[in-house]
Amino acid sequence: MSLVLLTTTAACGGGAIQTQEAPALRIGFGMGPSARASGVKTLTDMVSSEPLVAHDWNGRPGPGLAASWKWEADRTAVQLHLKSGVRMHDGSLMTARSVATFLEKHRASGRLGFRYITAIVASDPSTVLIRLSQPDAFLLPELGDLQIAHPDFPDIATGPFMVVSRAPIAEARRFEAYHGGRSALSGVQIVTYNTHRAAWAALMRGEVDVVQEVTRDSVEFMEGSSNVKTYSSIQPFYVYLAFNQRHHAMRVVDVRRALSEALDRQDIIERAMRGHGRVAEGPIWPFHWAYPARPVRYAHDPEHARMLLDGAGFRLPPASREGLRLSRFSFKCLVWSEDPQYERIALMVQRQLFDIGVDMEIELVPLDAFIKRAKDGNFDAYLMQTNASRSLDFTYRFWRTSGPENAAAQNSGYRGADELLDAVRRSTSDDQMRSCLAALAQRFYDDAPAAFIAWTEVTRAVAARFSVGESTTHDPFSNIWQWQPADRPADK
Repeated sequence: MSLVLLTTTAACGGGAIQTQEAPALRIGFGMGPSARASGVKTLTDMVSSEPLVAHDWNGRPGPGLAASWKWEADRTAVQLHLKSGVRMHDGSLMTARSVATFLEKHRASGRLGFRYITAIVASDPSTVLIRLSQPDAFLLPELGDLQIAHPDFPDIATGPFMVVSRAPIAEARRFEAYHGGRSALSGVQIVTYNTHRAAWAALMRGEVDVVQEVTRDSVEFMEGSSNVKTYSSIQPFYVYLAFNQRHHAMRVVDVRRALSEALDRQDIIERAMRGHGRVAEGPIWPFHWAYPARPVRYAHDPEHARMLLDGAGFRLPPASREGLRLSRFSFKCLVWSEDPQYERIALMVQRQLFDIGVDMEIELVPLDAFIKRAKDGNFDAYLMQTNASRSLDFTYRFWRTSGPENAAAQNSGYRGADELLDAVRRSTSDDQMRSCLAALAQRFYDDAPAAFIAWTEVTRAVAARFSVGESTTHDPFSNIWQWQPADRPADK
């Protein structure tokens, strides 16, 4: 594939500007067919559109298209003060009226943080006023998850690149009037592959410039290459073993605790995840500003796990006459078949549970079947990763299992955290949030609705001819528009 050079003109107030010739960034996106479309859309939106509020690393809301905001004393209304001079991709100025109209169109979409909104108005040309029927700590996080666009044309947004096409190759051109400054890249292309390995091979052949995720098998090989640089960062996604409490053994809390204690999480990270992860205490982002200073966590204690199972009535039967060891109980575990890392993790979990006398049968299924069975409750257990987000709203959406906002991502029969999740949502001060979050973390530990295993680390691979800017522990994909060719200064 040859390097594509893109040139474009864009309206900017009084006239058009012709760009200089510059490289386009080609991103190789490797993922199974069932997850590819949503992944490409997310990546395309990332480079072409922006939210009103940014998600900071520690879960605090930060400025986005809204430069600042001010809450009323009772936290039932907030004024969002928009950045000035922000242009849409059609050349028009972003206004409070257009933003309010866009938000109003999404108000009835069932979005978590919009439930208590009673009014959205443009109180002046640069201010959007949102009124609530009651305080809601998830309003600003919701505004951080919603990319602002033209009310009638979703591909007309405010980001550094403009969408040209979404299929068969997603492509975006540089937006000359971008409020953050003109990118040194002429555009971005997203080329899809069936596997991470195929995308990696394309990078090695020079067909793409970036791989969105390097398989753990390939990271060490790439780190030794002079033509490719790798950047790893912890992501707000955790791997977990979910328990269906309708299963005769899983309904017993000491059984769930025993299964959690049986797992050697660090060993799973080192061997199955090639060291690219962090032990998870629960489903709450561990870098959140209100996260407990001394979080409760399950230690690897197989002896105590056996004692818990004995005490719960699940004793290990004596060996049969043939010398075969029998199990205390057995269960089937759904595992996504299109990504080999999950099977590797499942095999280690299977081995560690067998050590305490529990037989876990692995059932590999494609993603569509996996999602349906998780939603229907048609499983004993499943092993997967899910998004926690940095701001707690995804934790609420996933683990609150009753009410109109339940996303029904899983039907495990667990309802033990609902009232504490609601308390987090109603928090109106830092002290209140810290107290509620500590209680929630304790509840996830006490109830053990799942065995939380690891926070995942993603590794991006970038051709050395591109510079991603200052070295950081955070994801370089968050500032693609600021990348530049490594052999010349930034395009002014």
